[in-house]
Amino acid sequence: MSQHGMRPKAAKPSTKHPYAAIEHRVIDSPAYADLTFSARALLVLLCRQLTKVNNGRLQATYSYLARFGFSENTIGRSVKELIAHGMIYRSRCGGFHQGPSQFAVTWLAITSRQDLFLEGFKPCAWRDWQPADKKTPPPNLRTDSRKNGGLTATTPPIFAAVSPPKSEDIELMPCRGVDSPPLNWIPAYLDRIAERGFAGQQCFEIPPARTLQ
Repeated sequence: MSQHGMRPKAAKPSTKHPYAAIEHRVIDSPAYADLTFSARALLVLLCRQLTKVNNGRLQATYSYLARFGFSENTIGRSVKELIAHGMIYRSRCGGFHQGPSQFAVTWLAITSRQDLFLEGFKPCAWRDWQPADKKTPPPNLRTDSRKNGGLTATTPPIFAAVSPPKSEDIELMPCRGVDSPPLNWIPAYLDRIAERGFAGQQCFEIPPARTLQ
């Protein structure tokens, strides 16, 4: 305290250095929570360019964003994402002899509208963002079976073993009337062959099976 019993006045914060700020209602929104980190970083760098009168003339050029680690593909993807989530609006399309594209953040008003295309501009468009329905992927059905540590392809249905269709033309017919020759004739038959002197390598006929009467 001073000698007169009065507290000294608190020093006012310096305003020499501007800052980039995003409103709390934007950060707390579901649309912002759904953004990728690249899109959030780009949104901060777009807000870094804001002044009191230049909303709608923000730029996302590679020459400006390269030193922050952005590639051309990341810039293009992040810009599309911010537009789809209603965070920014493309106020002017760039092209040959037209300069870079220009953008506006949707939670601030656009004061200088000259040479800008603002027919589709909607204030606070991030409020209307709705998450897209995510399609559930089909279950990953296993088409291979493991055997001895490897993968063995299963048999395709076209080659799978199936029972033949039943038909009246296919029946089991019993074999009747056929009897095999008795085994007791073999020794006598071999003796007769030996008596006649047939060589072991010569062919001879075996008597046919007898048919039962």
